[in-house]
Parts: sequence; C-alpha cells; structure tokens
Amino acid sequence: MNDDMNKYSGPRSPETLKVGEQVLNVVVDHQVFRRIRDACRDLIHTMRTLRTPSGILILAEPGMGKTLLLDLINREFSKTSQLEGNCLQVALDDAVDQRGIASAMALALGYPALPSRPTLVALNHMVGVGLERRRAAALLIDEMQHVCEGHKDITARAATDWLKVRMDTFNFPVIGAGTRVLERLAVINPQFVSRASASYVIHPFAFDDQWRQLLAAFAQAVQAVDLSIVNTTACRALHVATGGNMRMLKRLLMYACMHAATQPQKIVTLESLSKGLRDAKGDVSEASDPFQRGKS
Repeated sequence: MNDDMNKYSGPRSPETLKVGEQVLNVVVDHQVFRRIRDACRDLIHTMRTLRTPSGILILAEPGMGKTLLLDLINREFSKTSQLEGNCLQVALDDAVDQRGIASAMALALGYPALPSRPTLVALNHMVGVGLERRRAAALLIDEMQHVCEGHKDITARAATDWLKVRMDTFNFPVIGAGTRVLERLAVINPQFVSRASASYVIHPFAFDDQWRQLLAAFAQAVQAVDLSIVNTTACRALHVATGGNMRMLKRLLMYACMHAATQPQKIVTLESLSKGLRDAKGDVSEASDPFQRGKS
C-alpha cells in the first residue's frame, strides 16, 4: 500500500482505496511542462543532425513534478522495443560521484549486473560500449542536485566532467532535473553549465488561470467522486492550503476524495477537504484551515 494512504484517517474499504489510487495516478500535463518538453524535443532533434553537445537544467521546488516531467519526456522518445533512439533515464543519490554516475549509466544501458568490485576504468568501458550500441536520444537525470550538495565541489566537478566527456564523445544531450541547489553548478563547473546552457524553473502555481486549469483537469480526470467544488467554492482555499505545490495538492485531494467516497452522494465538500488537509499536514488549527473559513 502507498505510504500516503497509511495516513488516511477515515474508514477504509476497497472502494475508498480505489478512489485514492485514481487521484494519485492523475497526470496533469500543464503549460509549464509542455513548454519545457517542447524545448527538450527541439534540443534532441537538433543534436541528431548537428554535433553540438548541449543540455537543459530543470530547477524546481520539491513536489513540483520534476520526476513526472522526465517520465513524460522519456515516454515521448522511448519506443516499445529497445531500438536505437530512445532515452536513458537515471536517478542519482546523495553519494554520487564519478563511479556512481557510471554505475547508474551502465544499469540504464541494460547491463543486468555490475562486477562485484567494479573499477572506474571497467565501468567507463561498459558505458562506452553501451552508448555506442544504444545511440541514446538523451540522458535524463533525476535528483541531479545531489552532485552539488554539501561541501564536495571537487567531487561534483569530477562527476560533471565525466558527463561532459560522454556528451562530447557520443553526441547526446543531458537533461537534468533537481532542486534549486542545482544552481550552484554554475560556480562548481561552469564548463559543464556552458553545455547545459538552457535552464527552466518550475515555480509553485500562482493563484491565476493556470491554477484554475490545473484544478479543472483534476475534476475532469477523477470520475469516482464529484470534484466540481475544487474549481468553484474551494478554488482559493486550495491554493492557500497547498501554497500552489503540486504534490501537496494531489495528496490533499486524494484524502478528500477518499473521505467523500464514504458518503452516499460521493461529493467532495469543504468538510471532506478539511479532513483531507489534516490527513496531509497533521494537526491544523481551525484558524489556519481555509476550508473552515470558507464555510463561514
């Protein structure tokens, strides 16, 4: 069971859990995502004909959909078979260095396992053979901020230099996504950033038409309960409660829909949204609950 659902405070049944899964699986391809995807698509198509190693950095606050965006880019270029032309996708952890990136790349290239004690030379050879065979359209890196966290600038420079060499040799773009910590890369390794020269920032949603369109997309995608309140009475309150953060919005709506599914009419109300807020955030005072204020 998803960890988020363990925090649900209402009665559980197969129906409520199914509703929660439906909300959790909603994918909203909003305007900012489309703008970045268009830029990535143009970059990849350009590099297929011109040898101009380049890249894109995507910066976002936690919970704004970086991983989902990379998945959408990957789906666009990946094929059902393992033919040449699809993307490689890796996620980094907080212990990343040259060996860590090389290991992640080797696994993404389809090697079933790594040597028990792989040297960097051996990993470099495996990656080189794999890239020559695969001819990847792009390398997509999630959680890329890990290369420049903490006080390890030398390690970060070496890791990104490792990437730069492969970009130059095999002519593929790097599309890296991470938190705003990734901005430090311009100081740590300006040569790498000169290649990954385009950057985009995904900000929390403002209370505007894009926010309303986002809520409307959720209301349309979720069929198990009536979510129409999100784009009318609860529109502003939801923005106050979530701060425009996509992850918090999805979590709150998931819990609220599960609460609504226990009611005969299966309609999301201010009361079910208030319960969802408490499931998502824990203790919330009445004064700081925008759904309580909305009922007055």
